[in-house]
Amino acid sequence: MAFFKHTTPVDEKTEETVEKKLPMDPPATTNGVRDFWQHWDYLLSMVGELAEFGVPVLDAVGLTMNESIQAESDAGQIQAGQTLIEKGTKVVPRMLPLLARMGIVKVMARPSPRVLVMALTDKAVPASYFVAAQAQESGAAAHRLECIFDNGPELVKAITEQLVRADLVVTIGGLGEAGIDLREVADHIGPHDFTPVGVTPGRDHGFLLAEDRIPVLALPADVPSSFVLTKLLLEPMIAKLMGASTDPTLFSAYLAQPLRVQPHTLTCVPATVKDARMTITGRPVGLEGMYSIYRANALAILASDDSVVGTDAEAFYLPLS
Repeated sequence: MAFFKHTTPVDEKTEETVEKKLPMDPPATTNGVRDFWQHWDYLLSMVGELAEFGVPVLDAVGLTMNESIQAESDAGQIQAGQTLIEKGTKVVPRMLPLLARMGIVKVMARPSPRVLVMALTDKAVPASYFVAAQAQESGAAAHRLECIFDNGPELVKAITEQLVRADLVVTIGGLGEAGIDLREVADHIGPHDFTPVGVTPGRDHGFLLAEDRIPVLALPADVPSSFVLTKLLLEPMIAKLMGASTDPTLFSAYLAQPLRVQPHTLTCVPATVKDARMTITGRPVGLEGMYSIYRANALAILASDDSVVGTDAEAFYLPLS
C-alpha cells in the first residue's frame, strides 16, 4: 500500500482538452435517471477481455480457460468429441488430474486483471479496503492506494501516472464530498459518464475510459454504496476482463418482514437468508451499517413500483461469501 497526500496549492494548469465521447451510445434516461440494468449492459460493453496466453496448468489455477477441452476418444460414458471443460471456466485444482490424464500440460488462459483501487479522500479509505479485498477474491491482482489531494491537476496526475500498472482502475470518493470533485477534471482523464442511475445506495457514480482504453469505475466514498456497486458492477467487469461469464447469479427467497423501498429504483440492502426466508439485517448507515454488511450472507436486490415490499414477497439476492 502506498500513500500520497498533498494539501498545498499548485500553480500548474491542466492543459485544455477536446471533449471525447465514450465508444457506445448511452441508454436513455427517465427524469434524468438511467435504468440500472441498461446501465449495466452499457458499462460492460466497454470493458474488453485481456489477451490470452499459454500457461502451465499448475500456474493456471485461478485463471479463466480461453479454450474448450474435448475428449479425444470414448471412455466409459464419455464420448469422443464431448466437451469436458467449457471455455470461460475457472481453472480449479480438481481439474488438473483430468488435464494431466489427457496429457495436457499447458492451457490457453487469460491473466488475472490488475485492478488498482484508489481512495481519493479520507472518508473513502474504509471502503477502499473492502473494494480491494473483493477484487482480489474475484480473481484480480489488486493494489490499493490512498491518493488524497485538494486540487484537480494533482488528482489527474496521480490517476494518469498509475495507468501503466492497471487493467482496471477503481476510484473511491472524490465526488464532491471533501472539496475535490473528479467530475470537474474528468475531461483531462478520458471520455466519461456520470449520469445518475436508478440504484440505491450508489445512485451517483461514474465511468471513464482513461487514455481511451483503460476502464475507470468511480465509486462514492461511503461503504454501503461501494459495497453495492462492487457486487453489481466491479465483479462483472473483472469477470469480463478474465473472459468469464458476467451474468449475475441471482437466487430468490421470501421476505420475512415488509421493507420500504424507493419506487422504480433498484434497492439493495444486506440480508440474511435461511430456509428460503430473507431477513434484512439493517439499513447500511455508519458503523452500524458496516456491521450489518459484515453479518449478512446475501445482498437483497429489490425492485417495485410501490414504496413498500410486503411480507412474503419474493425477492432476489446475490449470495455473499
